[in-house]
Amino acid sequence: MDYSKAKYLFSFILLLFSYITFIFFPDFIAQIPDYIYTIVWAIFVIDILVVMIPRFSKYSPSGKHLKKFFKEVPYKKEDLFNYVKTMNFRALLTLFLYIIFLGVVGFLYFSNYINRNHIFLLVITLNFIDYFSINTWCIFHKIFIRNRCCNVCRIYNWDHFLKFGPFIFILEFRAWSLFILGLLALLQWEISYALYPERFTDISNEGLRCNQCKYECRFKTN
Repeated sequence: MDYSKAKYLFSFILLLFSYITFIFFPDFIAQIPDYIYTIVWAIFVIDILVVMIPRFSKYSPSGKHLKKFFKEVPYKKEDLFNYVKTMNFRALLTLFLYIIFLGVVGFLYFSNYINRNHIFLLVITLNFIDYFSINTWCIFHKIFIRNRCCNVCRIYNWDHFLKFGPFIFILEFRAWSLFILGLLALLQWEISYALYPERFTDISNEGLRCNQCKYECRFKTN
């Protein structure tokens, strides 16, 4: 089982456990030892740091902003400019819609329609959706960003920010640390995109083309 599928399985088990506990054994939640939450938090922290620290980045979808994954080929600057312009518009639209989503979550939370446990359950659900998107079906691929695959996805490293965003409303160290790390990962990605857009597309980066891809992919072509 590869790394992505292992995380997919872990996210599903965590999701299933969380929903069963929340629905059928709500009193059990208060009895879960604090160290269990710390272990899950540490797993998420390590997952973010592996993406952010260049030395540990081993996969081109999450590491294409790095020089080591860049294999430059001749390209027209106009083609790259037009591509970047289109992708930036789609990314901004995605961010705008997500901020609206966060606003709704915040309104429900501060109006006491949902509580702390609902926020945690939402984050666990978003975590599962993240790996579901990579391995099964992706709404960003189909509707919002419309890149060919993960290898050229404009917002691939936004995932930690998108799934830990609701933690902005939980004023606790573990929650806020995940939110901040997710935000830092997004900023690292966006700064790299602004400085080195040629690394993010197969127009200029041969390493992102299907014939160079080493991963199992439902979109792969010759």
